[in-house]
Amino acid sequence: LGREATKEELATACDISVAQLDKCRKAMQQATFSLDAEVQNGNKPNNIQSRKDTMYDIIQYKVDETEYEKTQRLLMKEHLISTLRRYLSPHEVDLLLLRYGLMDERALPKGMSGPLTIAEVSNLVGLKPDKVRRIIINSQKQLRHLMKEWECFEAELA
Repeated sequence: LGREATKEELATACDISVAQLDKCRKAMQQATFSLDAEVQNGNKPNNIQSRKDTMYDIIQYKVDETEYEKTQRLLMKEHLISTLRRYLSPHEVDLLLLRYGLMDERALPKGMSGPLTIAEVSNLVGLKPDKVRRIIINSQKQLRHLMKEWECFEAELA
């Protein structure tokens, strides 16, 4: 040809439309970045002491809790509750679940969520606060030998 091909000639040679060729060219002009590339803070370009972050580090901090982490937390919670049910009476388990916010919030009265105070638990179950406190303390004493599992659970929640 001895010259640069026109858009129409390129499109015909590639068996695509001119519009498709334009989209391909536009896509090829886009900048790409490696997730492993170091990123320097533009506000402090000469700061030698600052740690160089990668694109992956920055993106990782921006992402909310992943589905994997949500599922893992849910499975750990279910495992903890099943362990409680194995070693304690249903009444003791319910008091612990209410006290430490492990009860399904749909089962709680409207306006209540998360860990409840001893007074709130006692109002819900119709017992005096001192009785609720004693039951919870006795339940925890029964579970002392299982504290290794609880420590792992607390570490995951933190």
